[in-house]
Amino acid sequence: MFDKKWVKVMALAMGLPSTILFSSWSLMQLAEKGVISKTVAVVLFLIIISSLLYLIASDGFKKKN
Repeated sequence: MFDKKWVKVMALAMGLPSTILFSSWSLMQLAEKGVISKTVAVVLFLIIISSLLYLIASDGFKKKN
């Protein structure tokens, strides 16, 4: 049914919206409680999202051929 070489890339891409929502919510909760600062929360959020996008792009290029 699915091309087996694209399953991991599709799974990462489909999980991206829920990862964005959960990570932003949890990091903002930590920032509001004073566990981390808002700057650290934003930096962690950007690191999480950029690493996921990098994984999607690198797996996509590996599986392209």
